Amino acid sequence: MRLSRTTETPGGIINITPLLDVMFILLIFFMATTTFKEEEFDIMVNLPDASKKRAALSSATKLIVVNVRGADRNKEDPLYVIAGQRVNLLQLRDIVADGVKNNVNQKVLIRGDNHAFWGDGARALATCRAAGVIEVNVGFDYNPTE
Repeated sequence: MRLSRTTETPGGIINITPLLDVMFILLIFFMATTTFKEEEFDIMVNLPDASKKRAALSSATKLIVVNVRGADRNKEDPLYVIAGQRVNLLQLRDIVADGVKNNVNQKVLIRGDNHAFWGDGARALATCRAAGVIEVNVGFDYNPTE
């Protein structure tokens, strides 16, 4: 009994449909499980207060962002904004001290406006250090001029 052999090859065609299926499943998985970083920005909007309770700090980020206002602010407005709330130095110290009480490794980022005085930022930095924060960072945009 003679068996016939076929020597035909499929012409080098590779079926990539299973590969595409796996890639789309991985893409959907990574997009569904990824957490995106949310940055806080100071926007001068007068929002109504729902309560007198202090804004809760996010425990997921473990970062307090202090925005220092520039020279174009009103005289009665406080210089500092945390989580969309205007605060003075005493309130800043209390908020940061509460954060340190809940998390010993509390981090603080101080962001200053272009027109803010360095002394205002330095007072915020000193207040955070006095409240017990170990790591205080200063945020800025770096755009080198050529």
